[in-house]
Amino acid sequence: MLAAKGRRWPARAGPARAGLAPAAAAAGLVVATTVVALRDPFQHHLTPPCPFHALTGLWCPLCGGTRAVWAAAHGHFGLMMRANALLPVIVLAAAWGWLAWLGRATGWWRWPRPSTRAAGWVFAAALVAFTVLRNLPAFASLAPPALG
Repeated sequence: MLAAKGRRWPARAGPARAGLAPAAAAAGLVVATTVVALRDPFQHHLTPPCPFHALTGLWCPLCGGTRAVWAAAHGHFGLMMRANALLPVIVLAAAWGWLAWLGRATGWWRWPRPSTRAAGWVFAAALVAFTVLRNLPAFASLAPPALG
C-alpha cells in the first residue's frame, strides 16, 4: 500500500457500505414508482411525449411504459400488458442486473452479469422485434391505449 506521512489508504469498505449505491438506486426506483402510482398517467401526462413517436408516428419499445408501471402498481396486470407487454421482460432484466450488482458490490454472491455481449444483442433484438411487431396492423393490440 502507498503510505503518505505514515498513513495508509483505507481498507476496502465492508458489505454494508459497499451496498449503498445499489440501495440508493433501489430507493430512487421506489420513489419514481410511487410518483407514477399516485398520479394516473391515463388521465394526466406525467412525462414528455415520446420523441420517436412524435417524429415518426410509430410506437417505440418504451411507449406506454409509464401507464404500464401505473397499472402494475395498482394490480391491473391485464392493463399493464396492454399498455406495454415488454415491461415484465424489462423488469426481470433490471432485477437480474441489480441483484448481480448488489452481490458483487457486497461480496455476498456472484451472479453472472447480464451485460455480456450475447445478452446485450439478445435484448437489443427483442426491443427491435417488439417495436416492429407493435407497429404492424396485425399486432395492433401491442400498441399502447390512447390517453383519456
